[in-house]
Amino acid sequence: MQLEQGVPATARSFESFPDPTWSVGGDGRLVAWNRAAEDVFGLTLAEVAGRTPLDVLGDAAAAAGPVALRDAHGRPVHGSVVLWVQDGLRHASLRVSTGDAGAIGRAVLAELLEHVSDAVLTVDADGIVRSANGGVEKLYGVPAVEAVGRPARALTRDDGTDDVLRAVARALRAGEPWRGVEGEVTTLAGRTVLVETSATALSDPHGGYAGAVLVSRDVTPVRELEQSLRAATRALRDRAAAVARASHRDALTGVAARSLLQERIGAVLSAATDGDDPVWVLAADLDGFRAVNDSYGLAAGDAVLISFAAHLRSALPPTATAGRLGADEFAVVLPGLAEDEVQRVARTVGAWTPPFPLPSRGRRADDPPVGVTVGVVRATSLECRSPFDTGVRSVLQRVEEAVAEGKRAAR
Repeated sequence: MQLEQGVPATARSFESFPDPTWSVGGDGRLVAWNRAAEDVFGLTLAEVAGRTPLDVLGDAAAAAGPVALRDAHGRPVHGSVVLWVQDGLRHASLRVSTGDAGAIGRAVLAELLEHVSDAVLTVDADGIVRSANGGVEKLYGVPAVEAVGRPARALTRDDGTDDVLRAVARALRAGEPWRGVEGEVTTLAGRTVLVETSATALSDPHGGYAGAVLVSRDVTPVRELEQSLRAATRALRDRAAAVARASHRDALTGVAARSLLQERIGAVLSAATDGDDPVWVLAADLDGFRAVNDSYGLAAGDAVLISFAAHLRSALPPTATAGRLGADEFAVVLPGLAEDEVQRVARTVGAWTPPFPLPSRGRRADDPPVGVTVGVVRATSLECRSPFDTGVRSVLQRVEEAVAEGKRAAR
């Protein structure tokens, strides 16, 4: 208990009171004010000494029984006051109410809530604001002292505020949670924001619904950032997919790039079982291609490559994968085909000739005719069981040797 000089020592007995207690002298002015009063009302003895209770606590300060006083910030403090006279002083003790929505107006909690960035509102069962923190002004643009005592709907331009409060009340009365519910709110200044709100029920002394504590925050910047991140992520994924597609396809001919072809051969080898699932690899090397580039230019060479790649794809079954290994080297993996089917494919591929005549101008006498040499090998069981790189390298090396042997035989 903090005492003014000359106050009877009997007032010291109120120091340990858990309830806010104060004493008034014969002139009607405050002379004592205990720690609980400091905590609840947010004022020290030095700030209230010499002032009247009406000045400090409001018009109801002189009444006994249920009252609504005010704290240092003008917020209501509900409770019941007991008055008595002792040692020539009038004493008052407030039992702060804990059974209604007004209890949130207690100064201790209010002081804590002032440091919360979220908007914290207490509304009673009729939707009247009973307490508000500084976050209310930040979100809604209405000072807390002006919000208290007004209907919650008066804080925004929205016509559906009462409907929302009724929905909150129905949910809380039924014991259902109201957490993280989002909705657009238009402030009195005309700004539309996306607000996330959670609510907790307040009960009256009989356990009935007395109102709710509403905690709201502006999530507009967060949602805008999330939307931007999602858009950026989609763009990155699309770009990555495009790069992946480009890296797996030969840009000129459209067949698989070397990396994809090797990956496909490795997968087919790993899936094959000895003897039951034959894996064939066909290689095709264009004859006379370098002479085409040298004699007619790169454009003519590109046309030859595009023509052959189209012919190659048309000759293959759906299960095959064709790819370009080098400048004029192509290969195909043919899983699950019988040997006669593979030979038929090889003959078709080897029958290719340029679909357009190459001009005689610029052609040298020793330029070889443009055609294709084909080689085919069947993967061995060892290649199928070998580690990925080993099996793929082995079968490609053997089929390239088969092509080379075919070129030698054709001379």
